[in-house]
Amino acid sequence: MRYASAATFCVVCLIGCTSRTVSNTPRTAIEQLLLSAAVDKALSKVQVPELAGKKAYLDFSNLRAYDGEYVESAVRACIAKNGLIIVEKADEADYTVGVSSGGVGNEYKEFLLGIPSLPVPGSAMALPELALFKTVEQDGIVKLFVVFYADGKLVSANHYYGKAERDETFFLWMRFQPKDDIRKAWEKADAVIEKENK
Repeated sequence: MRYASAATFCVVCLIGCTSRTVSNTPRTAIEQLLLSAAVDKALSKVQVPELAGKKAYLDFSNLRAYDGEYVESAVRACIAKNGLIIVEKADEADYTVGVSSGGVGNEYKEFLLGIPSLPVPGSAMALPELALFKTVEQDGIVKLFVVFYADGKLVSANHYYGKAERDETFFLWMRFQPKDDIRKAWEKADAVIEKENK
């Protein structure tokens, strides 16, 4: 009895508790990275070498889009890479560049061969999904309309499309990923930084 009491006392003394707060942002990182990658792909098609050395005023007044701040920054970088000099006042510019969005969003598709997750009556818990075969497709799709004006006259107007894809396939316990533009983008970005730092 004495040994049992001593053991109980030791167990009580050793009992501990720890917890960690878990939270999720309103938008997933994958969604945001797919959209920004699609923006980059769309803007990579903008080629205006004949305007190099000219001054450009960027007009974003008609831009309404998710991640509009990123779109603006990416457009600024794109215009600068094309050799134009960005100015902050329209009356100082040779060209006004208007940018608007025809669509910045993501698309999600899922196919499941198996048993989907099912709610348990009277419980907040649900039975887990049992997938024999499953595919998940996530795409970020962007359409940007870029217009160049000079002295109030239209010089060029083009639509630029970009699509970033991320696909996953699950077969029993195996996972395959035939497409992942997110990984490609960050590996490319890391390679550029490593090259610059050498």
